[in-house]
Amino acid sequence: MIRIAILADFPVHRLRGYEECAPGHHATWLPPLAKELEAHASKFDFHWIICTKEVAKPTKIHAWGQTFHLLPRKKLSLEILTAFLRERRQISNLLSSLKPDLVHAWGTEQGYALAANDSPFPSLISMQGLLQTCCFAAPMPILTRVQALNEQRALRHASHLTVESPWGRDQLSTLAPHANIDLLEYGVAPACYDITRSPAKNPLAIFVGSLTRLKGIDSLFAAFADERLRHIDLVVLGAVHPKLCRRPLTPNIRLLGHRPSTEVRDWMSKAWCLVHPTRADTSPNCVKEARVIGLPVITTPNGGQTQYVEHGKSGFIHASGDVEGLIQGVLSVTASRETSLQMGTTGQAECRVALTPSATVSHLLKIYQK
Repeated sequence: MIRIAILADFPVHRLRGYEECAPGHHATWLPPLAKELEAHASKFDFHWIICTKEVAKPTKIHAWGQTFHLLPRKKLSLEILTAFLRERRQISNLLSSLKPDLVHAWGTEQGYALAANDSPFPSLISMQGLLQTCCFAAPMPILTRVQALNEQRALRHASHLTVESPWGRDQLSTLAPHANIDLLEYGVAPACYDITRSPAKNPLAIFVGSLTRLKGIDSLFAAFADERLRHIDLVVLGAVHPKLCRRPLTPNIRLLGHRPSTEVRDWMSKAWCLVHPTRADTSPNCVKEARVIGLPVITTPNGGQTQYVEHGKSGFIHASGDVEGLIQGVLSVTASRETSLQMGTTGQAECRVALTPSATVSHLLKIYQK
């Protein structure tokens, strides 16, 4: 039996006994992945290692035929500034006792990739974001810039990497030219496959994500403040910075803050389009969910989302910062309810095949064997 140690920021509230922990975790693809891995528990011994503030001492949980090791986390900002030295020691001690055949780290935002490089075992790093690319694309907070330096350190010593999109692979081939890079797209939550679109009576656009310049929030607000889009409601779902709350917005823009995934999908079912004017995105989950649900998308070429959006057919792709292009894209998609429905179904079947958790696991196991 092959033993795999998976280091990841797994949403702890999905584990038995921790349901009351704060939901709204970004890594929504990991629980469906864990459930799919259960079918392979006879050949693989999966051990998840998660650093979390939800435990005060090391805790072990069994779920889906796998073992979840929860390690206590202190202040995240301090961990970032110290390159996660304390957490890496905890992980190193646990890996020494587990003696895995392979260490698989998800993401470079935290200390997992550095911990994988620390270990004497073969390792694989799966990218979630590309922090160095993001820092070049838009001004970023100081802690994010420190995280980007940690990412640079992790990639310098990485030998095997996975990334979600050809766009991400192109970026990564410059950041880590020495590494072997495999494409591994992360599937969306199975609940997305059960949603039937029923667009609202009046045109409705939604945005899902962090309200930052990186995600193009400045272009988004400028577009929907234009007189030509004043008849279209924009619902913005994402954590709101206090400065944005003081900013005057036109009446058609509604900031709802961070919402549970069930509510986000409900908005997707009612929306006429998703607007995602990002400046850099490896493969945004909100775009993938939208396309599986059958929602057309207006976005930019700066990311892996272009795999799922065909310009003029299932949405529109305009240069980042192109407010006029954004306006024209929204006007085209919302020309009529029928236009929105027709564009949403274009290419939807292919997206529904490519983005299942089972497809992710099938590709992942081949990479493990390699």
